[in-house]
Amino acid sequence: MYETEHFASNGDRFLELYRQLEREGKRVYFPDAQDNENIIGRLMNVPQLKALKDDLDYCRVVRNFLVHNPKVNGEYAVTPSDKLVEFMQRCVDQIRDPARAMDYAIKRRNMYTAALSSRVVDVIRHMHKNGFTHVPIIEDNKLIGVFSANVLFGYLAGTSLSEITIDAKIEQFIDHIALHNHTNEYFTFIRSDATLYEVSKLFKIDKRSMKQLCAIFFTENGRSTEDVAGMMTPYSLLRDAPEF
Repeated sequence: MYETEHFASNGDRFLELYRQLEREGKRVYFPDAQDNENIIGRLMNVPQLKALKDDLDYCRVVRNFLVHNPKVNGEYAVTPSDKLVEFMQRCVDQIRDPARAMDYAIKRRNMYTAALSSRVVDVIRHMHKNGFTHVPIIEDNKLIGVFSANVLFGYLAGTSLSEITIDAKIEQFIDHIALHNHTNEYFTFIRSDATLYEVSKLFKIDKRSMKQLCAIFFTENGRSTEDVAGMMTPYSLLRDAPEF
């Protein structure tokens, strides 16, 4: 924090905060960026920082002026105001501690899930009533599959409608609910402390398989063998997350 350090002027404070902004932006959002990349310019295009775009652009102009113009009698020709320095500090703080995806995810306690012993008809009725497209199948708090309309269609394509009775259980679809067996969709896992920006970049069609990511599941370290802490779909991201 600049308040605990000694600076000769607001110009020095501003430039130090600008350097911190570049370092934190690279660490949080662009860890693979090259040393000479324009980190501030890239931050301006981050959806979660949309509200700061114009101000960051202004700060970039001020920084370039301070760096590329000689001092006059040992002082900067233009001195950033206290408010501008305070704004830079807020930017650094916001980027240093970005929004976490789990803050906008559906928590495990609020997830509608089913088990292998659940009746298919009950799951379908609940999906229809609430507009759900996918239902995680959980056993011992581990995700073992996802039930969806595509699963049902795929099952019926290889069998017959008469094989699904009123008492049919989800376990009857065990081969179809497996995460790797979904025809046009896929699912992934990510660690529980992932940023909202990291997660937002995942929702896209896999160009190799042409499958669409339908849900992200959060576990402590992003491993499928760990307890599920929450989930996020493209719809919940668009509905609940800021600046989307």
